[in-house]
Formats: sequence, C-alpha cells, structure tokens
Amino acid sequence: MKKNTDDILRLDYKRTILVGFAFFGIMCFWEVYDYIMPLILNMRFGLNEWQYGLIMGLDNLLAIFLLPLFGSLSDKAVDAKRGRRTRFIFWGTLAAAVSLIILGVFEFLQFTKIMDAGYKDLNVLIETYQPLKELLAREDVVAMFGAHNVDISYESLMALGKLQGLTADQGVLASEIVQSIKDAQITLGGVVAKDNIWIIIMFIVSLLLLLVAMSSYRSPAVSLMPDITPKPLRSQANALITFMGGAGGLVAIVLYKIFAKSSTQNYIGLFVVTAIVLLVILVAYMFTVKEKKFVDKRMEEEKKYGVVDEEEIGGGEKLPKEKIISLFLILMTVFLWFMGYNAVKSHLSTYATKTLLFEQGFVGTISILNGAGGAIALLPVSLMASKLGRKKTIIIGILVAALAFIPCFFMTPNTPAVKILFPLCFLLAGFGMVCVNVNTLPMVTELSKGSTVGKYTGYYYAFSMSAQAVTPAFAGIFMTSVSRSSVFIYASVFIALALVTTVFIKHGDNKPEKKKKILEYFSDED
Repeated sequence: MKKNTDDILRLDYKRTILVGFAFFGIMCFWEVYDYIMPLILNMRFGLNEWQYGLIMGLDNLLAIFLLPLFGSLSDKAVDAKRGRRTRFIFWGTLAAAVSLIILGVFEFLQFTKIMDAGYKDLNVLIETYQPLKELLAREDVVAMFGAHNVDISYESLMALGKLQGLTADQGVLASEIVQSIKDAQITLGGVVAKDNIWIIIMFIVSLLLLLVAMSSYRSPAVSLMPDITPKPLRSQANALITFMGGAGGLVAIVLYKIFAKSSTQNYIGLFVVTAIVLLVILVAYMFTVKEKKFVDKRMEEEKKYGVVDEEEIGGGEKLPKEKIISLFLILMTVFLWFMGYNAVKSHLSTYATKTLLFEQGFVGTISILNGAGGAIALLPVSLMASKLGRKKTIIIGILVAALAFIPCFFMTPNTPAVKILFPLCFLLAGFGMVCVNVNTLPMVTELSKGSTVGKYTGYYYAFSMSAQAVTPAFAGIFMTSVSRSSVFIYASVFIALALVTTVFIKHGDNKPEKKKKILEYFSDED
C-alpha cells in the first residue's frame, strides 16, 4: 500500500521562519555591536585594549546570569495574552531600540566635543607627532583631526593625495604616519573624555541598559523554536533559525559598510537605523506570529504522531538523575567546544596578519569562507541529524574541526599554497561548527518540558558565553608564553575534550529515522 505523505511529521518551514525573525534582529544587532563598539570606546573615549576589552566582556558576563533568569521568567509567564515569549520579545525589543538611540546620542555628543577640541588643540598634537609636521601640510593635518576619521589608512591618504610626491625615505615612514594619526586621535578622545566625564558615564549607563534589554529577550526568542517545533524536528528547525541569524548578520554587514564610508565618521545614524530595523522586525513579528496558536499546533502534531515525551504530559519538575548527568555533559560539551573554537576565531585576524603575513582584506575573505562553510552545511547537517542522530552528527563535527585546525599549526608564510590551504581549513572548520551548534541546543531542550524550555535555553547560553568570555584571554596567554601558532593546539585540545564529554551523553538525542519509524503515522485507518 502506498504511503500517504500527509502521514509523515514534517517541519513547518513557514512557522519556523516567522519565529526566526526575532533571532534575525538579535544577530543583526550583535554584528553591528561587535564591529562598532571597540572603535567607539577606543577612538571616541581613548580607552586602551585592556580597558575596552573589559567593557566588551560585559555582554558575556551579564549573559551568564541574565539569560537563564529571563528564560526562566518567560517559562512562568503562562498568563500572557499574546504568549509567554512574545511578552518578553515585545518589551525587550522596544527597550533595546530606545537604549540604542540614547547610546547613539551620547556617542554623537562625544564626537562633537572631539571635533571642537580637534581644532583648539592641534598645535599641541602636531608638535607631539613630529612625522605629521614634517611630511604633511598643516591644513592637511587639521582636516584629518577635524574629521576624526577612524578608518584612516595609508591607502586612504594616498587616494586623497595627502602622501603624493614623497621620497623613498619618506615613503618608508608612511605606516608610522598613519599610526601617529591614529594615536593622536585616541589621545584626543581620551583628553576630551576626561574633560567631559559625564558623557562617558552616561554612555556606559546606556550601554548597560542596552545589554540588559538584549538579554531580556534572547532566551525567550530562541526558546520559541522548541516551543513550536516537535522534538524530533528541532535540529532541522535550529538549522533554519541559524540561517535566519546569519541573514541578520549579513544585513548588519551591509549597514556598517555603508556608514563606514560616511565623511562625518559619527555613528548615530548607524545606531538609529539599527534601532529601526529592530522595530520593523518587531512589527512584522507581532502581525505574523501567533505564539499560542503555534504552540497548540505543535502539541497536536506530537500527539498525532506519537512523539510526546512522558515528561511533557506529566511528571515532577525535577529530572531523573541519569538525565541530569546527560544535561551536564551536553552543557560541558558546549563549554569546551566554544573554549576551543572561539579561541581561534577571536585571534584569527592578528594571527593571519602577523604570523602568516596575510593582507587584512584577505583575512576578511577567510572569515567569509568560514561563514560560507557554515551556510552550505546547514541543510546537509540537518539531514545528517535526522538520519544519524544528533549525538553522532556532533561527534562528526568535532572530529572535522579538530582535524581542520591541526594542519594550521604547521603552516608558515613559506608553506606552498598557504593562501589556499589555510582558508580551506577554516571552510572545513565552519562545517564542523554547524554540526555542533545546530544540534547541541536541541539536545538541551530535548531534556526540558514545556514549562522549562526557556530556563534550559538560558543554561545553554550561560555555558557557551562563559567560554566565549574567558577563552580569548586564556588563548592569548598561551600564544604569548609558547608561540602564536600554539593557539591551534590549544583549540584542538579543548575540542578533543568536548568529544570525550559527548561520547558519554546518553539522553537528549533524537531517534534516527532509519532505526525507528518515529516520524511516521502508524494508523492505516484513514
């Protein structure tokens, strides 16, 4: 008898894409934030790498505590009219958009103060940075400081005609000139910040409010995926959600590349446009996502196809001991994975330029290839998870990433075809990254029930962000005390440890299709 295709549980792509727009907005924001905030803290307020690095770590530090908290609070918001997650997404997005605009206002105030001081204090600055005085006309220096151009480079000065006609000896000093300009700008920003301390105080306060606002709805937004998706299909759904996040990141890249070309070099426009994007997405979400209806449909589907977990329909709040152990092992896998993978990601640009002597533009190409490897992998990885199971797919991803990083340790600028081999390794590592990231969150939520999905999602992000908060510094110490290339050994060791914890996981996996016809409707009556 021919099987009715309607009797097979399938992922509702439209439903998943609609709830994925919340994650689209979140990733759009973080891409803009990660790009622009170090520049602002460094160039506008004169903070050094250690100081602005500490502030940049606030989001990860706050996330460790706030994501589980807001995830748990959203679990308990069962009386919310539009849905327990929607309440947090609505108010969190509004608060984030307002905080983002306020943050932009204080950045603009600091910018205007710098513009004024740039003309008043130029004599001191020009005397301090002698190469400028010797090689450039005073009006050129005035223009440079007045614009406070954060993207100034040797190439941009050449394009403007500011370094034309130099002798060979003067040309050798070109990079020093550019660095002098940047140093002077940072110095000027620090001086202005000290003279107007209230601006940086209000900027930091606004930044804290923004980070709390973003944390208030990240776990609820991500929890929507398991809320509206039957358990066997959550790896496929998470792959689609990850794709939506990547699309949000792409929009952010387009935005900040447009604003990077602005002659004024202040970023209030970028802040306002990003806030508008968040609000537009919120409006679209509120009109298209019917959270309670989507959850009811998911529960109907699970009952129809016999995939309801016994813990979903009853049982105590506490997990059995063996499942608690599996939950801990999954979270440790997440922690160890990010300790290894993000160690390489966070030091990629400096390693590739200083050790392998790649151009900065080529390093950007490597990052794009890494992301491309992930995007290409989304569909095959989701299929692998349904056929092999999540645990086996994660193991494959871990092995691929570890094996991809090891050859990088031996590469030097003189390695034949290094500009092909090194990016190829990152392309493979991107595939491994998707295998792990797409399946670990569904394994965590597999152990939850409807009343604890948000809390468990918060646990996932607490462990992943804890690793991302500490591994850049730990890897940096390793690179300084041993060698720069040792970062790949550091990463491979932590990834190997993630393999060990994964092997011992006994719960949280989906049931592979080829072993058990769990996705099929068993009744032939219709």
